[in-house]
Amino acid sequence: MKIVSRTAAAALLITLPMSLAACGGGSKPSKADVKAGYEKAVKAQASKSGIKVPDALLDKMAGCIIDKTYDKVSAASLNSIKKGDTDSKGQIKVKSDDKSKFESASTACQTKYKDEIAKSATS
Repeated sequence: MKIVSRTAAAALLITLPMSLAACGGGSKPSKADVKAGYEKAVKAQASKSGIKVPDALLDKMAGCIIDKTYDKVSAASLNSIKKGDTDSKGQIKVKSDDKSKFESASTACQTKYKDEIAKSATS
């Protein structure tokens, strides 16, 4: 049971929830900048939660999520992720229109890397 709860915690943390926010627009930042901001926010949340997320897994998950959403979401949401903007619960702020796109990408990426997520929880 302990392994299952650690696996779930790692999976949830890696796919950091997105909160709704009314953000400004602007031009889209680079994918690399968005990915770096996402990883920074996840690491900050992991530190608060006491969960160790392997860098290699975080890199794959962040890349997967950003690749799947970059062309489908607003510049405002991407800029918010780039900055690592989070709310008081540690959730990244994104526009409400984009939230479901991030959730869908997170689910797909969790499925893609499920074996690595499970392995990281047992380490």
